[in-house]
Amino acid sequence: MDHSREPEARWLTWDEAGEAMLDLRRRVFLGEMNWPEKRIHRDRDPEGLHLCAVSGGEIVAAISAYVYEPGAPELAALELAATDGPSVAIGMRVELPEYRGRLVTAQIGTSMLRQICEVLLPSRFFVYVHADSLLHLVDRYARRNFTYHAQVGSGPDTVVVMKVEGEEELEEFYLKHRDLTRKYAAEGGIPVPSLARFLAEQKREDLFAASGLGAENHYLGQFRLDTEAPRLASQGRLILGEQRQRLTMTPFPPAPASLLDLGSGPGDYLAAVAGEPPFAGYRVRGIEPAPELLARARSVYPDVDIRPGTAYATGEPDSSQDVVTANFVFVHLRSPDLALLEIRRILRPGGLLYVVDVNDATLVGPEIIQRMMETYNRRYAGDRLLLNDLPARAEEFGFELVRRFSTTLRDGADGPPVFGEDEIRLGKADAWSLLSFVRTQSGCEEIFDAARDHFFAAPDGRISLSFETHVYRLRP
Repeated sequence: MDHSREPEARWLTWDEAGEAMLDLRRRVFLGEMNWPEKRIHRDRDPEGLHLCAVSGGEIVAAISAYVYEPGAPELAALELAATDGPSVAIGMRVELPEYRGRLVTAQIGTSMLRQICEVLLPSRFFVYVHADSLLHLVDRYARRNFTYHAQVGSGPDTVVVMKVEGEEELEEFYLKHRDLTRKYAAEGGIPVPSLARFLAEQKREDLFAASGLGAENHYLGQFRLDTEAPRLASQGRLILGEQRQRLTMTPFPPAPASLLDLGSGPGDYLAAVAGEPPFAGYRVRGIEPAPELLARARSVYPDVDIRPGTAYATGEPDSSQDVVTANFVFVHLRSPDLALLEIRRILRPGGLLYVVDVNDATLVGPEIIQRMMETYNRRYAGDRLLLNDLPARAEEFGFELVRRFSTTLRDGADGPPVFGEDEIRLGKADAWSLLSFVRTQSGCEEIFDAARDHFFAAPDGRISLSFETHVYRLRP
């Protein structure tokens, strides 16, 4: 085996790799730790989620997850109370000795936990460790936010059960593991493929938490409609002024064709863009999950077809759309992969996905404003850094990036917005309003006030932030 090669992460089924995983477990758990044979098996291995690191055609590390529906007898046996949603056990973390210093299972395990949060939305994570040989793992899991639950059994079969449970605890757990995956990625870590795509290929969509994820609204949960609708309308007018040129440069399918807009909000932007020349002869529709925004859109724009729906469950037939647009939507989603899966389902082969979104990675400004945004992004369940990752994610689902534009918003105008080549200059108050949402995030109030005061008072208070337009084509 060539140990110099960087391992590649793969989701593998038990049917295709079970014997290889058992061999790895035997080499480590039996050969090094003297476990009995029965401990290297899990009853749920055949349906488990197995993430492996493969080098030179050999599995060198693996970690497994097991999904238990509410009422599963195994939960009661571990003294775990009933929950409304699935419980996920993490176990069988194993790697060859020569790979342990490279943190292989730490990297792939972190990504596994993040993706399970994003795709399955579990009500609980738990682990159990054998009290006679693995108590050192208790500290390791405690550092990952697992807390002691119970000691179950007797003699050599005694296990210590640890869990993560509760809305706040699970959210903190998710955000911690999302940050860790970013850290590993920045250090050149092992890329992990999409769990959502793997489950779809295995026809296991029943595990998807599309309804639960669709009920989340990380964006609107921070605002009141009476104050946010006017801001969205103003933002829509600003963006449309920038988008007209982008639209004419995009190879949209000729009419007659259909366009579906995801997350149409109060309807202002969709109503305006529907009248643009590239969409003449199109059937234009929108979906919006928030009842209050949907009601407002239907009231103000009765001639625009906007219906209930989410990015995870549009309610549209397979291969029914020529264009799907998502304007300032993806950064508010917990699970972009499930959204890409749904978009792939409803787009016709060769159809376009047109994304407009902010990219916080482009923020330039004083150090205190940088810290403010870092604090916000650590606490927000959406991902305002997503656009850097979106091309690679979309590629996994069969999309190719065919256009990418960037427009920088910066302060420096004395009056109304000034449109330039790939930039918009705003007055100081308008520029700061782009970041006004930060104060609504719990824990950000104090640093928001300090950053705002610095921005308006200090000579180095200038800021700039880019939003991007990505155009993807679904491969035939």
